[in-house]
Amino acid sequence: MEKRILGKTGLDVSVIGFGGGGIGHVFGPTTDEECQKAVKGAIDMGINYFDVAPLYGDGKAENNLGRALQDERRESVYIGTKVRLSQEDLVDIEGAVRRSVTSSLQRLRTSFVDLLQIHNRLRVSQIYPPSAGKAQNELLVRDVLKNGGLLDAMKELKKEGVAKHIGFTGYGDADAVRQVCQVEEFETVQVHYNMIQQNATGKEQLMETEWPQPAIIPLAKESKLGMIGIRPLAAGVLSNSPDRIGQPGSELARNTEKAKALRFLQKSPFKTLSEVALVFAQMNEELATIVPGVKSAAEIEEAVHTLGLPRLSKQDLDTIEKLYRTQ
Repeated sequence: MEKRILGKTGLDVSVIGFGGGGIGHVFGPTTDEECQKAVKGAIDMGINYFDVAPLYGDGKAENNLGRALQDERRESVYIGTKVRLSQEDLVDIEGAVRRSVTSSLQRLRTSFVDLLQIHNRLRVSQIYPPSAGKAQNELLVRDVLKNGGLLDAMKELKKEGVAKHIGFTGYGDADAVRQVCQVEEFETVQVHYNMIQQNATGKEQLMETEWPQPAIIPLAKESKLGMIGIRPLAAGVLSNSPDRIGQPGSELARNTEKAKALRFLQKSPFKTLSEVALVFAQMNEELATIVPGVKSAAEIEEAVHTLGLPRLSKQDLDTIEKLYRTQ
């Protein structure tokens, strides 16, 4: 298993990681038994980074990971989980963070996590009114960085050894993300990157999107943040059998159509479009690990298989770039 250093953490993580949305039953049908089988199989194949969150299946992902690690496997892996604050949590940030992490540790059946990450989108100022619903996933930078804010709560848990390292998700306003990138205490960032969503590299955002993503990779590189590549399969649309069908006009539906234009890449030695997508993400060496959402042993086996596949040709990369620019 190829490994890369996760930025300032110094953790030597597997290039293929394990995204926990699937074992939270978020993407398509599965069973808890199959989820735990997938975790154990992943460890046997050399995967050592597992990324979950309380939000994934209302704790189900953490539960399944914890059950699969009940034996001595815990010491052989790194676990990343997250904390997401609601607007109501802001009256007692430290208490909310501790309650969230305590519940996560109980589900994970462990005394610590290797990485604790912010799971909110970051804003400089509130854009959406609470009635819009979207505001429930937003957090103002001032609530992260102020005295007694989220960063202070995370630092205290790190001091206690409950969280070995801390990071955040690179979603939100470009200015907000830039501010947080420059905070020395943060060690990692989650980066949304795949064949049809590449603006994290600094490329212009060409496609219409509900949640515009900032050019996080150049910012993270400058701050020596470890980068975790998320959504390498674009929420499953970069596959032969997408798990979800978006509503007409939705971003998911538009991405599904864009993915069809990339099916020409499914040629020997690639058997599926998801294999191509995983190789494409691996080729960005700024990403220490990529974490496709996994819900079965077969899916993680396919992901690991891509480590032995050839890299995409310059001709194919040029065609992907052309499609990205024109679609």
